[in-house]
Amino acid sequence: MRINNMLPVTLFAVSLILASSICAQTNTSTNQFKPKPTYTAHLSVGQVLFGTGDVNGYGLLVAVEKSVFKKSVRPFPAFQVGFGLNFETGIRKPVHILHPNGVFEESSYGQTSKTSGWATFKYHPFKHSMDGFSVTIGPTLGITQSTSEKSVGFIYDTFYGVIRKSVLETENHFGMGYRIAVQQQFAIKDHFFIGFRADFSNDVHGDINTYLGGGLSYRF
Repeated sequence: MRINNMLPVTLFAVSLILASSICAQTNTSTNQFKPKPTYTAHLSVGQVLFGTGDVNGYGLLVAVEKSVFKKSVRPFPAFQVGFGLNFETGIRKPVHILHPNGVFEESSYGQTSKTSGWATFKYHPFKHSMDGFSVTIGPTLGITQSTSEKSVGFIYDTFYGVIRKSVLETENHFGMGYRIAVQQQFAIKDHFFIGFRADFSNDVHGDINTYLGGGLSYRF
Protein backbone atom coordinates (compact mmCIF):
# COMPACT_ATOMS: atom_id res chain seq x y z
CA MET A 1 0.00 0.00 0.00
CA ARG A 2 1.39 3.41 -0.95
CA ILE A 3 2.14 6.15 1.55
CA ASN A 4 -0.62 8.46 0.27
CA ASN A 5 -3.18 5.70 0.88
CA MET A 6 -1.87 5.08 4.40
CA LEU A 7 -2.12 8.74 5.47
CA PRO A 8 -5.95 8.92 5.83
CA VAL A 9 -6.06 5.69 7.82
CA THR A 10 -3.22 6.92 10.04
CA LEU A 11 -5.00 10.23 10.74
CA PHE A 12 -8.20 8.42 11.65
CA ALA A 13 -6.33 6.02 13.95
CA VAL A 14 -4.55 8.93 15.66
CA SER A 15 -7.93 10.59 16.32
CA LEU A 16 -9.31 7.42 17.90
CA ILE A 17 -6.18 7.06 20.04
CA LEU A 18 -6.51 10.69 21.13
CA ALA A 19 -10.15 10.19 22.11
CA SER A 20 -9.27 7.00 23.99
CA SER A 21 -6.42 8.77 25.79
CA ILE A 22 -8.72 11.56 26.93
CA CYS A 23 -11.22 9.00 28.22
CA ALA A 24 -8.46 7.14 30.04
CA GLN A 25 -7.20 10.35 31.64
CA THR A 26 -10.67 11.26 32.83
CA ASN A 27 -11.02 7.79 34.35
CA THR A 28 -7.87 8.39 36.39
CA SER A 29 -8.63 11.96 37.36
CA THR A 30 -12.27 11.39 38.26
CA ASN A 31 -11.36 8.73 40.81
CA GLN A 32 -10.60 11.74 42.99
CA PHE A 33 -14.02 13.29 42.40
CA LYS A 34 -17.59 12.18 42.96
CA PRO A 35 -19.77 11.74 41.00
CA LYS A 36 -17.99 10.23 38.03
CA PRO A 37 -18.32 11.54 34.45
CA THR A 38 -21.42 10.56 32.55
CA TYR A 39 -21.90 8.69 29.30
CA THR A 40 -24.54 9.58 26.73
CA ALA A 41 -25.99 7.22 24.12
CA HIS A 42 -27.58 8.69 21.00
CA LEU A 43 -29.99 7.34 18.39
CA SER A 44 -30.94 9.55 15.47
CA VAL A 45 -32.91 8.97 12.25
CA GLY A 46 -33.61 11.41 9.44
CA GLN A 47 -33.37 12.34 5.81
CA VAL A 48 -30.12 12.43 3.87
CA LEU A 49 -29.29 14.16 0.59
CA PHE A 50 -26.36 12.88 -1.46
CA GLY A 51 -24.35 15.34 -3.54
CA THR A 52 -26.54 18.05 -5.04
CA GLY A 53 -29.68 16.39 -3.69
CA ASP A 54 -30.62 14.37 -6.77
CA VAL A 55 -30.20 11.22 -4.67
CA ASN A 56 -32.11 11.27 -1.37
CA GLY A 57 -32.98 8.72 1.25
CA TYR A 58 -32.65 8.14 4.98
CA GLY A 59 -29.89 7.95 7.57
CA LEU A 60 -29.35 6.27 10.92
CA LEU A 61 -26.81 7.32 13.55
CA VAL A 62 -25.86 5.56 16.79
CA ALA A 63 -23.19 7.01 19.05
CA VAL A 64 -21.80 6.87 22.58
CA GLU A 65 -20.02 9.85 24.11
CA LYS A 66 -18.29 10.50 27.42
CA SER A 67 -17.84 13.78 29.24
CA VAL A 68 -14.21 14.78 29.56
CA PHE A 69 -14.53 16.65 32.83
CA LYS A 70 -16.25 15.70 36.06
CA LYS A 71 -20.02 15.96 36.26
CA SER A 72 -21.29 19.49 36.75
CA VAL A 73 -24.67 21.01 37.62
CA ARG A 74 -25.19 21.71 33.91
CA PRO A 75 -27.59 19.30 32.15
CA PHE A 76 -25.15 19.07 29.25
CA PRO A 77 -21.39 18.53 29.77
CA ALA A 78 -19.18 21.22 28.29
CA PHE A 79 -17.01 18.81 26.29
CA GLN A 80 -17.48 15.19 25.23
CA VAL A 81 -15.59 12.65 23.14
CA GLY A 82 -16.92 9.44 21.66
CA PHE A 83 -17.55 7.27 18.65
CA GLY A 84 -20.46 7.09 16.23
CA LEU A 85 -21.59 4.77 13.47
CA ASN A 86 -23.47 6.24 10.51
CA PHE A 87 -25.53 4.39 7.91
CA GLU A 88 -26.97 6.35 5.00
CA THR A 89 -28.67 5.14 1.85
CA GLY A 90 -30.54 6.84 -0.98
CA ILE A 91 -31.93 6.25 -4.44
CA ARG A 92 -32.63 8.27 -7.57
CA LYS A 93 -35.59 6.73 -9.37
CA PRO A 94 -35.33 6.55 -13.17
CA VAL A 95 -37.77 8.49 -15.29
CA HIS A 96 -38.90 7.54 -18.82
CA ILE A 97 -42.05 9.30 -19.94
CA LEU A 98 -43.32 9.76 -23.49
CA HIS A 99 -45.52 12.84 -23.45
CA PRO A 100 -48.50 13.22 -25.83
CA ASN A 101 -46.67 15.93 -27.74
CA GLY A 102 -43.93 13.44 -28.62
CA VAL A 103 -41.34 14.75 -26.15
CA PHE A 104 -39.49 11.96 -24.34
CA GLU A 105 -38.40 12.71 -20.77
CA GLU A 106 -35.63 10.53 -19.30
CA SER A 107 -33.34 10.51 -16.28
CA SER A 108 -30.91 7.87 -15.03
CA TYR A 109 -31.09 5.47 -12.09
CA GLY A 110 -28.73 5.82 -9.14
CA GLN A 111 -28.35 4.25 -5.71
CA THR A 112 -25.81 5.06 -3.00
CA SER A 113 -25.17 3.56 0.44
CA LYS A 114 -22.52 4.66 2.89
CA THR A 115 -21.43 3.23 6.24
CA SER A 116 -18.81 5.09 8.24
CA GLY A 117 -17.25 5.31 11.67
CA TRP A 118 -16.95 8.73 13.27
CA ALA A 119 -14.60 9.84 16.06
CA THR A 120 -16.61 12.60 17.74
CA PHE A 121 -15.49 15.71 19.61
CA LYS A 122 -18.52 17.62 20.94
CA TYR A 123 -18.61 21.06 22.53
CA HIS A 124 -21.52 22.83 24.25
CA PRO A 125 -20.56 26.52 23.98
CA PHE A 126 -23.42 28.04 26.00
CA LYS A 127 -23.73 27.65 29.78
CA HIS A 128 -27.15 29.20 30.40
CA SER A 129 -29.26 30.09 27.37
CA MET A 130 -29.41 27.34 24.71
CA ASP A 131 -27.54 24.97 27.02
CA GLY A 132 -28.57 22.03 24.81
CA PHE A 133 -26.91 23.49 21.71
CA SER A 134 -23.75 21.68 20.62
CA VAL A 135 -21.24 21.46 17.79
CA THR A 136 -19.61 18.12 16.94
CA ILE A 137 -16.70 17.57 14.57
CA GLY A 138 -14.40 14.67 13.82
CA PRO A 139 -12.81 12.46 11.17
CA THR A 140 -14.65 9.62 9.48
CA LEU A 141 -13.60 6.43 7.77
CA GLY A 142 -16.12 4.44 5.78
CA ILE A 143 -17.14 2.52 2.70
CA THR A 144 -19.43 3.76 -0.06
CA GLN A 145 -21.29 1.58 -2.54
CA SER A 146 -22.67 3.27 -5.65
CA THR A 147 -24.80 1.68 -8.35
CA SER A 148 -25.51 3.40 -11.66
CA GLU A 149 -26.55 2.59 -15.20
CA LYS A 150 -23.65 1.57 -17.41
CA SER A 151 -25.92 1.55 -20.44
CA VAL A 152 -29.62 2.04 -21.04
CA GLY A 153 -32.00 1.43 -23.91
CA PHE A 154 -35.70 1.83 -24.57
CA ILE A 155 -38.23 -0.06 -26.61
CA TYR A 156 -41.85 0.82 -27.19
CA ASP A 157 -44.62 -1.70 -26.70
CA THR A 158 -48.19 -0.93 -27.78
CA PHE A 159 -49.55 -2.56 -24.62
CA TYR A 160 -46.95 -1.67 -21.95
CA GLY A 161 -45.69 1.58 -23.43
CA VAL A 162 -42.02 2.51 -22.98
CA ILE A 163 -39.90 -0.33 -21.56
CA ARG A 164 -36.52 0.47 -20.07
CA LYS A 165 -33.59 -1.97 -20.34
CA SER A 166 -30.53 -1.16 -18.24
CA VAL A 167 -27.14 -2.64 -17.50
CA LEU A 168 -26.03 -1.69 -13.99
CA GLU A 169 -22.56 -1.37 -12.54
CA THR A 170 -21.54 -1.15 -8.89
CA GLU A 171 -18.47 0.51 -7.38
CA ASN A 172 -17.15 0.23 -3.83
CA HIS A 173 -14.51 2.44 -2.28
CA PHE A 174 -13.11 3.32 1.15
CA GLY A 175 -12.63 6.93 2.07
CA MET A 176 -11.32 9.14 4.85
CA GLY A 177 -13.27 12.30 5.49
CA TYR A 178 -14.85 14.53 8.11
CA ARG A 179 -18.29 15.19 9.55
CA ILE A 180 -19.69 18.31 11.22
CA ALA A 181 -22.95 18.40 13.17
CA VAL A 182 -24.94 21.06 14.98
CA GLN A 183 -27.55 19.86 17.44
CA GLN A 184 -30.16 21.22 19.81
CA GLN A 185 -31.39 18.98 22.64
CA PHE A 186 -34.05 19.36 25.31
CA ALA A 187 -34.29 17.49 28.61
CA ILE A 188 -37.57 15.62 29.07
CA LYS A 189 -36.58 13.60 32.13
CA ASP A 190 -33.50 13.22 34.33
CA HIS A 191 -31.77 10.90 31.88
CA PHE A 192 -33.69 11.34 28.62
CA PHE A 193 -33.27 14.01 25.96
CA ILE A 194 -34.85 14.68 22.58
CA GLY A 195 -33.56 16.96 19.87
CA PHE A 196 -32.87 17.68 16.25
CA ARG A 197 -29.62 17.92 14.30
CA ALA A 198 -28.09 18.92 10.96
CA ASP A 199 -24.94 17.17 9.67
CA PHE A 200 -22.59 17.81 6.78
CA SER A 201 -20.02 15.23 5.69
CA ASN A 202 -17.42 14.97 2.95
CA ASP A 203 -14.59 12.60 2.05
CA VAL A 204 -11.55 12.33 -0.20
CA HIS A 205 -13.73 11.10 -3.08
CA GLY A 206 -15.95 14.18 -2.91
CA ASP A 207 -18.96 12.25 -1.59
CA ILE A 208 -20.93 15.04 0.08
CA ASN A 209 -23.90 14.17 2.32
CA THR A 210 -26.33 16.48 4.12
CA TYR A 211 -28.38 15.02 6.96
CA LEU A 212 -31.40 16.42 8.81
CA GLY A 213 -33.00 14.41 11.57
CA GLY A 214 -34.30 14.03 15.09
CA GLY A 215 -33.09 11.86 17.89
CA LEU A 216 -33.34 10.46 21.38
CA SER A 217 -30.49 10.43 23.90
CA TYR A 218 -29.99 8.66 27.22
CA ARG A 219 -27.45 9.68 29.84
CA PHE A 220 -26.01 7.09 32.22
